[in-house]
Amino acid sequence: MRNKRILIAIALILSLSLLTGGCTSNTKPASKVSETDKGEKVLRIAFPDTLTTLDVVNGSAATMLLEVAGVVQTLVAVDSNFALRPSLAAEWKRTGGTTWVFKLRDDVTFHDGTKMNAEAVKWCLERSLAQNPSFAQTINLKSVSVIDDYTVELETAVKTGELPEALTNVATAIVAKSSLNEQGEFTKAVGTGYFRQDSFDVSSGRFECVPYDGYWGGPVSSGITRRVVLSMPDSSTRSLAAQNGEVDIASDVPFSDLQKLAGAEGVKVEKFFTARTYFFSYNLNKPYLQDENVRKALIYAINKKELVDDVLLGVGTVPKGIFIDSMPWANTNVDTYEYDPAKAKTLLAAAGYKDSNGDGYLDKDGKKLALRIITGSRRPGNSLIVQAVQGYYKNIGVEAGVAVIDGNASNEAIKNNEYDLNLSSAATGYVPSASYYLSTYYYSRNTNGQRINYSNPELDRLIDECRAASDPAEKYASSKQAQAIAQNDAAVYTVANYGAVFVLSSKIKNFSYSAAVHDFVVPYATDLE
Repeated sequence: MRNKRILIAIALILSLSLLTGGCTSNTKPASKVSETDKGEKVLRIAFPDTLTTLDVVNGSAATMLLEVAGVVQTLVAVDSNFALRPSLAAEWKRTGGTTWVFKLRDDVTFHDGTKMNAEAVKWCLERSLAQNPSFAQTINLKSVSVIDDYTVELETAVKTGELPEALTNVATAIVAKSSLNEQGEFTKAVGTGYFRQDSFDVSSGRFECVPYDGYWGGPVSSGITRRVVLSMPDSSTRSLAAQNGEVDIASDVPFSDLQKLAGAEGVKVEKFFTARTYFFSYNLNKPYLQDENVRKALIYAINKKELVDDVLLGVGTVPKGIFIDSMPWANTNVDTYEYDPAKAKTLLAAAGYKDSNGDGYLDKDGKKLALRIITGSRRPGNSLIVQAVQGYYKNIGVEAGVAVIDGNASNEAIKNNEYDLNLSSAATGYVPSASYYLSTYYYSRNTNGQRINYSNPELDRLIDECRAASDPAEKYASSKQAQAIAQNDAAVYTVANYGAVFVLSSKIKNFSYSAAVHDFVVPYATDLE
C-alpha cells in the first residue's frame, strides 16, 4: 500500500510539473476563436501537433486532413472492428503474388470539380512514393498502372496479401494535381471529402474547411458550416483551451487535469481504448541486456495493473499480449510476466547479479547494474510510466535514470547508443493488418530491430509468411505464432495499452471514436447542439 501511495504521488507530481513547465518554444498560446461570419456554426478542434504544411506526404498534415478535417480520403477504409470497407475504391482483387487490381468509384469529384479517376490515383500515389520514403516502406508499392478510366493495377515489391490494409493509411490519401502550383509546390489540399479547404495560416498552423456540396457520399446530417483546426502540440495548452471554451474537441490532455475537467462546466471528459500501446525496446547492443534473464526480470518487476490504475489513473488497460483483445489476430495465450519481484530477483541472481557491497543495488564483476531509460515527451503517459518504472526497478536493486526528451534528442540518443531501454507509443493498427506492427518493431531488417540489435530468424519467417498470405485463417495463425516467439524473447515488450482521453464541449453530439484509427477521427456527422 505504501508503494502504491508513492507511485500515485509520483504520477501527480510529474503531471503537475508538466502542466507548469511543459510548454516548448514552438507552442503558441490558444486564442479565442470566433465564428468567421455571423450565423455560422463552427466546430473547433485542437490538433496535437504543429502544422507547417498541408502536403499529404507529411504525416501530420495527412493525419489532420484525413482524420480531423475530413478533407481527403483513401482508396480503402477500415471500421472500428478492423474490417476493411470500400471508400474511393469500390472493390479490389489480388491477381498474383505481387499484383492487385482496384476498381474505383466513377461518381467522385475532387473539390476543384475534376474527376477522381485512375490517372489521378496513379499520379498521386507515384508522387507520394517519390517524396515519402516511409510511405514506400509501409506500402511496399513498386508501380501503378492504368487499366481503364476507373481501374488501376498495383504491383508490390514483395508478396503481400495486405495491400488493401496498407491503402487505409493516411499516407495514401488521394489529392488532385491542382493541389500543386506551377512550380510543383503543394499549396492547397484538394481532396474528395465532405469538407473542402477554405484557408490555412502556416504561421499559426490554423486550418479552416467548409462543406463540399459535390460530395459523392451525399448530404450528411450535420449543421456544422465550418471546421477550424488549431495546432496545439502542448497537452496543457489543449487542456486550458478546452476549459476556456476555445475548442470543442481536445485529445491527450494531462492526466492530472482529469478530475478538474470532469467537474468543469460546459465540458465532458470521455475515455476510449484504442489500438495503441506503450512498449519498451531493450537495447541488445548492451551485453547485459543480451541475457534474457535480465530482460525478463525487468518485466516481472513492473506491477502493470498498478501502473494502469494508479499511475495512468485508469487511462489505458493491462495488456494480455502484444495487441488489444479486440484485434482478430491477437494472441492472448502468451506469457505476460505477471508482477513478481521475487522472481525478478531470482532471474537477476541467475544472471550473476548480487549486492556485493550492501548498498542496496545489484552488481556483477564489480559493476553496478545501472540503466538509462529514455522516452519521448509528446504522449502524456510516457513520462509517468518511466518515472514509476524507475521506482519498480529500485525495489529489486536496479538503479535507473530516466530522461523525457523530444523526438530529435531521442533519435540522437538512440543513434549514439546512449540508452538501455526506450519507451515508445505506437498505433498497432496504423496499418490494420496481422503483420504490420510486428514487422515494424520486431522484424530484424526494419529500423527498430536494427537499432536494438534484435534478430530471430524464425520470427522473421513467420512475419514474411503472414504478410504474403491472403487467407485470413493462415495470416492469423502465422501472426499468433510470431507473437508467441516475440513475447518469449522479450526484446520488445508491451507494458500498457494506451487510453485516449478527450475533452469535449457539452454541446458536442454524434462524436464517436474508432480504435482502428491512427489518432482520432472526427466523423462527418459530428455536430453541436
